[in-house]
Amino acid sequence: MFFIFVFFIISNYSNATDKKNHWEKKTKTVSGETIFFHAWGGAKNINSYIKWASDEVKKRHNITVKHVKVSDTANVVARILSEKNVKRDNNGAVDLVWINGENFSVMKKNNMLLSENWIRDLPNSKYLDFENNLSLLNDFGVATEGMEMPWGVSQLNFYYDSKYIKSPPKSAIELKDYIIKNKGRFTFPQPPDFTGTSFLKQILIELIDDKSLLKSEYVDNKHKNALGPLWKWLNQTTPYLWREGKNYPPNYLALTELVAEREIDIAMAFNIAHASNAISEGKLPNTVRSYIHKDGTLANVHFLAIPYNSGKKTAAKIFVNFLISPEAQLKKQDKTFWGDPSVISVGKLDTDWKKKFSILPRGIATLSNEELTMKLEEPHPSWVKAIEEGWIEKYGSKN
Repeated sequence: MFFIFVFFIISNYSNATDKKNHWEKKTKTVSGETIFFHAWGGAKNINSYIKWASDEVKKRHNITVKHVKVSDTANVVARILSEKNVKRDNNGAVDLVWINGENFSVMKKNNMLLSENWIRDLPNSKYLDFENNLSLLNDFGVATEGMEMPWGVSQLNFYYDSKYIKSPPKSAIELKDYIIKNKGRFTFPQPPDFTGTSFLKQILIELIDDKSLLKSEYVDNKHKNALGPLWKWLNQTTPYLWREGKNYPPNYLALTELVAEREIDIAMAFNIAHASNAISEGKLPNTVRSYIHKDGTLANVHFLAIPYNSGKKTAAKIFVNFLISPEAQLKKQDKTFWGDPSVISVGKLDTDWKKKFSILPRGIATLSNEELTMKLEEPHPSWVKAIEEGWIEKYGSKN
């Protein structure tokens, strides 16, 4: 028995050593390569973080990361699809993409992703708890099947200036009443902006009678009536929105400016540290505070994926491996850099790293983990198109 026990330990150690040596050999084979990372480029702090991570990978592995700043990931997906249609199956323009939701669903359905279950092969994947946190393996209800690596956690949160508002509305019904009573003091980003569409999903989830419908693929003749509560809510509120619903801000950053200028009372973001970051940058007063609706808000994981036709798959994996390292995730969660919650399971870290995560400051307007407990599950990605097209037809066409 003792012999078997010792053999088991030696065998595991040997396997771990072999894996480490294999990984180190792979990193050397791609020294000098350049990868093109297509990621949203609309926020200065996120761009700065990606620049820092790129510089680190250049120093450590001599891999150059070019951040291709995009405004809409759907355009990246369309580009990869066009390459597939003309059979450009090698050396595509995109080596890595920041993605989730409908865009991932489209890429998976059209076989546009590196199909192997590659995420568990990366050394730093040991810090993610895939077994107990199934949200890391599902993207808007679609199984990832190891085709994209979790990179961060997002949750829709609202914020307001406590100097002027003492008790903000904490449900779709309360918000409707607030909008009608305070004409011109609320708006949301214009769909198909991600945050704007997410807000519409939030309202629908709260109002729909049978929430289980949202887990299945949207079929127009079957689910069209299920969107009724959302259109009714919008019919009642749109005339009372900022600029009477005839104009909308382009994104969540524009909302911040409207709050700062006292044009609107309440804004929203998916980054839980956004309000705190804006306070630190002098863009919002320090009396601003965050909140979520009493029954929870939309929450999801965002991911990194490698297109099927990338010519630099190994180099892309090395960059991803760094991005999920304790070092990179700690910096990403730090509000002074980004403030995006980590996907790492702190329980899997050693004592020193646990301490580093535990002492991270959260920011004056950032909600605690306990306050963010109530999370709403994303609808099936097929609902996005129905919501966006319906909104554009009914309300966007009036602009």
